[in-house]
Amino acid sequence: MKNMLLEKVNSWAAENNVLKAGTLVLAGVSGGADSVCLLHVLYSLGKIKGFSVAAVHVNHMLRAEESMQDERFVQDICVEWGIPLKIYRRDVKAYSSEKRCSLEEAGRILRYNLFRDLRNELNAQYVAVAHHKEDQAETIFLNLLRGSGLNGICGMEEVQGYIIRPLLNVEKNEIYEYLSRNNLKYRTDSSNLSNVYIRNAVRNRIFPEIARQTGFNAVNSLVRMADIVKADRDFLESLAEGYYKSIVISKTEHSIELDRNKLAGFNFAISGRIIRIAWEAVTGSLKGLESKHVKAALELAAETGKNKVIDFPCGIIFKAEYDRVYVMKKEETKAPVPLFMEVRVPSDILLKERNILAKFRVYSAEEYENNFGRFEKPGEKSIVQLFDYDAITGGINIRYRLPGDVFTPYGGPGGKKLKDFFIDQKIPKQKRDELLLLADEKEIIWIIGLRTSGKYKVTRFTKNILYVEITEYDGD
Repeated sequence: MKNMLLEKVNSWAAENNVLKAGTLVLAGVSGGADSVCLLHVLYSLGKIKGFSVAAVHVNHMLRAEESMQDERFVQDICVEWGIPLKIYRRDVKAYSSEKRCSLEEAGRILRYNLFRDLRNELNAQYVAVAHHKEDQAETIFLNLLRGSGLNGICGMEEVQGYIIRPLLNVEKNEIYEYLSRNNLKYRTDSSNLSNVYIRNAVRNRIFPEIARQTGFNAVNSLVRMADIVKADRDFLESLAEGYYKSIVISKTEHSIELDRNKLAGFNFAISGRIIRIAWEAVTGSLKGLESKHVKAALELAAETGKNKVIDFPCGIIFKAEYDRVYVMKKEETKAPVPLFMEVRVPSDILLKERNILAKFRVYSAEEYENNFGRFEKPGEKSIVQLFDYDAITGGINIRYRLPGDVFTPYGGPGGKKLKDFFIDQKIPKQKRDELLLLADEKEIIWIIGLRTSGKYKVTRFTKNILYVEITEYDGD
């Protein structure tokens, strides 16, 4: 391997454990110098390392005949090199108008959506894009102007999920040198010369002026800064990940429940990251989450005793309730499907929607003692509970809460409305609707997994014992 750039990318691939033999890499190719260089590097390395390359070209339809010439050019080089190619045409201007975003952002969204879909279709391991060192510096600089946090200052990642950037530490002059050495032609996008686009203005005017006025190479300085900052960012994110795991109370595919007091007690550098981790866990990305949303969430979490819901973008809400906070999709706030099952004793009842099996048996006090030994009151959170069967006067049922429910907590002063008990115990409203109850008509016998009723406790006067056991159903 004689070429310096090939050796550089080959070393990068080894360090990042990518471009392995037997894999397929999809390369985004516009026809410009950067993407032609990337495609040829991958094509050359693929023959040496044993991975395959396919290309995708997205015609943005912004420059009329010039765009069509780009498309034909990419088609010609892929035919010459024997590389499979997919071509897409997308009206970026129309999409920009529809979504009210810049042409640059519209093109990026459409390209990456196509990259994702085609990667899945072709079962490619990675999508390679041709960002280089100058692109990285421009991104960092623009993020600084926008007031970005550490993530923005760190710029683009060399490996970001299935997106890889093999040329991110390659300078533009190295790309031109490679193209010249290999006699490779490329297309020049005329719009790159227009300083109407802010990125072009940074590249063509601001960076050269900084060099002229100060003598500093802005590209090298910004990239060096990003490398330093990444070490700090990675350390903070590692800490935040550990703290996040320690304060997660429960999680589903669409909801994360966190300990409110612990979240509020962290430094913002940690708590802000915890909110971002929870957001990404619920939505699959950080898209739509801004610093103002993180700040609002943490301010609410810190307001002791205040229960409130904040609407965020992407159909996400942040809810603070008692000593819990939730990052969740709106649909998760819906009440569960109604449940009401009559219980016959003895019986085994399978609740498929809750993935549990409930076993009910009745023993005389003597039978129980002969089979299980002397009676001892199970712990309140035990999955096995014993009740005085003769104290049950109505029909036994398993269900969710209903208006008018009454509960007499074991060891408590007396009966009260179930709603008041939940409020006293600071049980969040959403959780109240999810708690499974064993009931004697309107009187609650057992809030399963939480508390039992003192009204049905077993005493030395109990003649018949109701044995209830709740186990997880594994499908067997």
